[in-house]
Amino acid sequence: MNSLVEVVGINEANCVNCHQCIAVCPVKICSDGSGDVVKFNNNHCIGCGRCIEACIRVHGNDFTKSARYPIDDTDAFLASLKDPTRELVALIAPSARSNFDLPRLISALRELGIKYIYDVSLGAEITVAGYHQALTSGTAKLPIIAQPCPTIVTYIELNHPRLLKHLAPVGSPVFHMARYVRRLHPHARQVFISPCLAKRREFARNQAVDYNIIFPSIENLLKERGIVLDKLEASAFDNPVEAGTAVAFSMPGGLKNAYLSRYKDIDASRILRLEGPAVFEGYLKVLENSIDEGWDDSLPLIIDVLSCLNGCNSGAACFNLNPSVHALESSVACEAEARGRNPALKRKLNRFLDKTLASENLFYDQYHDLSRLGQVKEPSKSEISFIFRQMLKGDENDFRNCAACGYHSCHDMAVAIFNGLNKVENCYVYREKELIREQQILSSMVDNLEVLNKELQNQISERKNQEKMLVHNSKLAAMGEMIGMIAHQWRQPLSSISTLAGNLQIYIELGLFDQTEFDTLLDQINQHSQYLSNTINDFRNFFRPDNPMDTIMLDQVVENTLGIIGKSLEYNHITVVKDYEFSSEILTHPNELMQVFLNILKNASDAFVDSSASAPAITIRGRETDKYHQVEIIDNAGGIPDSVISSIFEPYFSTKGPGVGTGLGLYMSKMIVEEHCRGQLLVENRGDGAVFTVRLPVV
Repeated sequence: MNSLVEVVGINEANCVNCHQCIAVCPVKICSDGSGDVVKFNNNHCIGCGRCIEACIRVHGNDFTKSARYPIDDTDAFLASLKDPTRELVALIAPSARSNFDLPRLISALRELGIKYIYDVSLGAEITVAGYHQALTSGTAKLPIIAQPCPTIVTYIELNHPRLLKHLAPVGSPVFHMARYVRRLHPHARQVFISPCLAKRREFARNQAVDYNIIFPSIENLLKERGIVLDKLEASAFDNPVEAGTAVAFSMPGGLKNAYLSRYKDIDASRILRLEGPAVFEGYLKVLENSIDEGWDDSLPLIIDVLSCLNGCNSGAACFNLNPSVHALESSVACEAEARGRNPALKRKLNRFLDKTLASENLFYDQYHDLSRLGQVKEPSKSEISFIFRQMLKGDENDFRNCAACGYHSCHDMAVAIFNGLNKVENCYVYREKELIREQQILSSMVDNLEVLNKELQNQISERKNQEKMLVHNSKLAAMGEMIGMIAHQWRQPLSSISTLAGNLQIYIELGLFDQTEFDTLLDQINQHSQYLSNTINDFRNFFRPDNPMDTIMLDQVVENTLGIIGKSLEYNHITVVKDYEFSSEILTHPNELMQVFLNILKNASDAFVDSSASAPAITIRGRETDKYHQVEIIDNAGGIPDSVISSIFEPYFSTKGPGVGTGLGLYMSKMIVEEHCRGQLLVENRGDGAVFTVRLPVV
């Protein structure tokens, strides 16, 4: 045999990598926990089905979410049901009494189209008789290890091949029942209604039965066909005789009880009952050693062994996964007791068994040494020590054998890692120490972040102070230019006031006083004085140290700015074209925006010095939308050279030469618009000049 028939399927997409499948598995090596999901190797699997039960529990008993699922012959069986020329015979396991209303299940199977239905309990009676024959004839190698459980057989084949010669030379109940039924219905297909996944492997080997259909599959099939057991009448088996106490064969110790009920030639103490984890946790190894030491009366004659803790009544392919023991065994035990008290049944059964033993050879030897499939490499002491170091096991307290990884001991986990079947990250101690290390790193990072945060706060505070200083310095740098602008603004009004006052003085000295003319001249002097006062207010607002936000019409900010620089532009023969009218106010920093507009307008004015424009002009255009207000300042001074246009907003960059420009004006303007006012300051060359765009969001 190169491989084992599949009985467990895996859907890796549903695997949550919890390793519960490894924890419950008697052999462990069939599951590979070294990756992000647990992978599965069928050739190391004994077919106990524990991993399926564990996976379903992890997923809240939702079969559809489970990563592990049972494999039986349902598809092939359904195909046979559709074939009208194919006669079908069902063999029902004794454990069906613990999972179904058995008489109604028989009726349901007939509804599906199965013609004949037999109770495998009769096959159990044949098996018990075969054990007695093998024991009394001396043809069996003692002690006899019972083989009705194919999981136990596979486990021995994979892990204890030296015990193969002790496996019973008698087939399982379903094997003998199938042979008997085959003689009655030689052309029929046989289906075993089964509590056991591993029976599929047994049938693949001995060809006794065509289909192994587990209890949940039958239940689902009946639901799909709309067959409700409670609505059916009870039916009986087609058995030629009824089984006796072997109807309880599916219970733990079922073989032992059936044997002692029929045969009195050995004491009960010479038949050992064994099931569940105790089978896999060292007993068979101890048995091997005891046999090697030589036969003595302490060894049992027969070992009645089953993989499942509650026997076949709660097998891996049953759906009563968590019932009480009483609920499992009561119906089966009561039926066995009733039949044991029926002398007529006993006599009829004895005649049947005597005839069967006389006419049939019950010998069975379908066992194979599969140890090559289940071998793992055993690491040396130095290799184990190296793996333990990788698992961060440094002192005695680290070797806890906690089984959190799914293995019985730290050594077993290390062996699995050595064979590539797991990884150090799945060790609880490793995770614990890594978590502590990560917590220490995180704590250190938090401390460092607190220090960095303080440093960052200091840097932010320092940067804000630097920005304030830059704004202030920028204004101071512009103060000299502003004084020049004031001189331009005041020169004409002061000259006019002086002239008007001189005229008045002359009129008085010459005696040419005229009240109307005096009033006119005084009114002109007053108008010039008001103009000077307004100019002072504009400059005073510009140089205010505070920076409050206020709601204001954007065109008013532009007008206030022109009130400062307008005369300077006029004296430089620059025409200002106004094309703006805003209908709603905007929340912003008016004083800082005045500085932005002044910087842009002053730069445009300076650009005309080297320009060849015959009619210098600056157009101020405004527009507004629901999202933003925008001011464009457009000149015809020839534009900004392409080589520097991307650098003009950088600090200390200037094209005016040393001692002329500070290089801060446009840098501060961009910072004011984009950081203080949350807007945009853009520049581009358009036509025969440059265009600066100030776009401010509507809040």
